[in-house]
Amino acid sequence: MSENLIKYHEDSNTYITRKNAYFETDVKIEGNFMAGAGSNFWKDINVKGVLKLGKGTFVRGNIIADEAIIGAKSEINGNIEVSGNLKIFDSVQINGTAIAGKEMFVRPGCKIKFAKASSTMEIVGKVSIKEIESGTRVIVRSE
Repeated sequence: MSENLIKYHEDSNTYITRKNAYFETDVKIEGNFMAGAGSNFWKDINVKGVLKLGKGTFVRGNIIADEAIIGAKSEINGNIEVSGNLKIFDSVQINGTAIAGKEMFVRPGCKIKFAKASSTMEIVGKVSIKEIESGTRVIVRSE
C-alpha cells in the first residue's frame, strides 16, 4: 500500500484512505480501517478491527472483519463475514453472502444474495434478500 493512499491515526489505531482510493492487491489491516467514498478494491479486505466503507465503494473480493459498516450505494462482488455487528446502509448490493456473528442491520434498497445473523437481523424498508439462513431472528420495520 502506498503511503500517499493511507494515513494512520495512532490514538484510535485507525488506517484511513482518501476518497476514490484504488487498491489492486489484498488489503490486510491490523486495526481499524476507514475507506473514503468511491474507493475501489480489486481483491480481498481483511481487517482485525472495525471496517468502515465510504459511500459508493466497490469491492471485487471478499471482506473479513471484526465489525463492519458498509456505506450507501456500495457494491460487494464477494462475501462479507464479520464476527460482530454488520451495518449495511441504503442501496448496497452484495452479490455473495453477508454473515454477521452478532447483529445485522439492513437499510432500504439493499440487494443481498444470502444473509445470516447469529443474533438478530433488522430490516428497514424495502430490501431484496434472496435467502435468509433458517433460525435467524428477523425484525422488519418500515422506514
